[in-house]
Parts: sequence; C-alpha cells; structure tokens
Amino acid sequence: MKYTKIWGLAFFLTILSQNALASQVTSNADINLYGSIKQYFVWGNNNFTLPPPTYPANTAYNGLKNGNQFTVFQTYTGTTKLGLDVKSDKIQANIESDFESDNNTLWLLKAYFKYQINNNLSLLVGNANMVGELNTYSDNYYAMPGFNQTWPFGMDQIRLDGKFEIDKLILKPTVALEQLNRFFLTDDEIKSKNISTKMPGFGAKLDIEFPFLTSKARVYSFLETQQIYIYSKYSHWPYVYGSGVSLPTKNLTLQSEFVYGKGATNYVGLIESGDTQSETEVPSCYSSANTARRFRAYNIEANYATNDYWGLYGGFDKLNFMNDLNSSNQSIQSADGKFLGISYNLTKSTTLRLEYDLFSTQYYNQSKHITTSRARQLFLSAQYDF
Repeated sequence: MKYTKIWGLAFFLTILSQNALASQVTSNADINLYGSIKQYFVWGNNNFTLPPPTYPANTAYNGLKNGNQFTVFQTYTGTTKLGLDVKSDKIQANIESDFESDNNTLWLLKAYFKYQINNNLSLLVGNANMVGELNTYSDNYYAMPGFNQTWPFGMDQIRLDGKFEIDKLILKPTVALEQLNRFFLTDDEIKSKNISTKMPGFGAKLDIEFPFLTSKARVYSFLETQQIYIYSKYSHWPYVYGSGVSLPTKNLTLQSEFVYGKGATNYVGLIESGDTQSETEVPSCYSSANTARRFRAYNIEANYATNDYWGLYGGFDKLNFMNDLNSSNQSIQSADGKFLGISYNLTKSTTLRLEYDLFSTQYYNQSKHITTSRARQLFLSAQYDF
C-alpha cells in the first residue's frame, strides 16, 4: 500500500508538471521544482526514543536513576523534501511533501493556491503554514522545547494577507479561518475525549518591518483560537497568542519570542523520551476534570555570520506548563534547551552544521516534589538544496 501511495503521488506530480508545461505556451506559467536532501548523524545521551522516527527527543528521560545514563547513535533522513511552485497570471500554487511518514514514506505537507487580489491583498486557500510562528535558529530535528512543531505540515485554511507601506514601515496584517484542533491537541487526546469542532478556528497576525541600522527589523504578534467540544457537549475555547522580534545587523541577528497558550499543550512540539517501560509524559491539554492546562514559552537566540562560508548560532529556550500537573508520576512541569552550533557553506546550495544541545526537564513525582533530569545531544547535519 505504501508503495502505491508513493507511485501515485509521483504520477500526480508528473501529470501536473506536464500539464503546467503545456499550459505555459498560452498562460506563461512559471514552474519551479525544488527540494532538499538532508542527513542527520546524532548522538543522544539520556533522551532515547523508540523508532519511528529514529531521532532523540528534546526532553530528558526520567526513568534512569543513580546517573545510569546511556548514549545512543542514530541517523535520520526523513526531512528530505520535494515541492513544486507554479505561478501563472495572478495565481501562485504550491505542493510540498517530505519523507517523514511511517517508514520514511512520502506524504503531503502543503497544498494551496494564492490569488493576488491587488497590489496590497492576496487570498490563500488550501493547506499552508499556520498564522502563528514558532521560531528557533537550532537545526535540531525536534528543535528547542516550546518552539517547533513536531511535524512541518500545514493546516487547512482560508487566509487573507495584506501588505501596506506607510512611510518607512511595512505592515503585513493577516486574518484566517483555520482548522486548529490538530495543532492544539494530540490525536490520542482527541480520540479519548471524543473532541469535535463545529466551526473553523480563527487566526490573526500583525507583522511590522522597520529600518534598523543598515537592515530591516521586524516585530509581530499573533492570536489563534477555535471552539471545541469535549465528549461532544462541553464547550471550550483553547487559544495561543505570541509576539516576537528580529533585529538584524550586518553580520549578527538577534531574535526573541514569547508564546502563551491555554488548552493547547500540543502546540509547542515537546517530544517524550523513554521506552515502553517508563516513558515521560507531556501534559494533556485538559485534565480528567476537563480543566484547561496553560503553558508559556520564551527564547533568546543569536545567529552570527563570520563570512560567506562560516556561521555561529546559539540560544536559550524555556517552556513551562502551569496548573494541575500532578496527574502522573512522570508529568513534565518544565523543559528548557540550550544550544550552540557552527555552520559551513560548502557551496551556495550545500550546508554542513555541527550542533551541541543541552536539555533540562523537570518532573512532578508521586509526592508532588520536583525532580530534574538532563540530556545532551551532539549532531552533524548535511543539507543540499535544489
């Protein structure tokens, strides 16, 4: 079955490309096939996860005692991507996939088209990136605690994007109707609590670019929410809001972001470490009494380009869960990550990275005391873009 899906998608992309090329004669369509090949080689200490995927977690394992930590070597190529951009008249379309599905099979990440209404407004329909942002300079596959989705797929939406220049400012407002529940809640929680939705969610963002020294800086704020029904009768409004800033200079870029959420603990992309005998546990969005759990996260990071070839990057990211956390012996209370990396551009399209990560994870135990576990990770990644 999996091979049928792969060949089916390949056939679809081939037909789409041929049809688009044929239409180029009459509609001047601009077609661009793009992608990347990425390989990870990673050593993880005290953050083992069972495959798939074969990549360490971004939390520390709480099942080992007396310092009996273990180190494992793992590899991963699932982030290899393949996509197609099509531009024709006032329409821009995109289809993107990668190999992060089960057993590294190809699956769909994004599929949308955008209509340029005028010079200031565009309308997007389809599956695309969410309105909210979770940014980090870390090249870790799972990124830092609190600042990356576990999978890079988009969400179904109808979105209106604007761009307005006022003096030296560039304002980019966005409003969208989105299907958000898959980002707020895990699939297991949706099934176990029979969670359903009756209307699409709502997302809004304001992005402002402004002159900063010799470059352009940006600040942004966003809000996303959607009404859900637990057991098809208890109404709740989970939400996430955040704000961030990016300050570039000639060689150095500083960025920081703050995110707060209620009833949406899956949004922050925290990955459980451990094995089938004793796993850590990311708090669910709602307790057994249907009380919404809250979280907050922030980061401070920097990226420095020494020249056209070499770069340095690093930062600190922190995530806290807040209320009603003592439902499990292994329930995570907070997690943070520190990272330092070096990058080298082998060619214009090939980048090598070496990064060291240090994770600290705090847990509630049965006595409601807090225990701390730590994990370390070193990895090399190689990426070729085309």
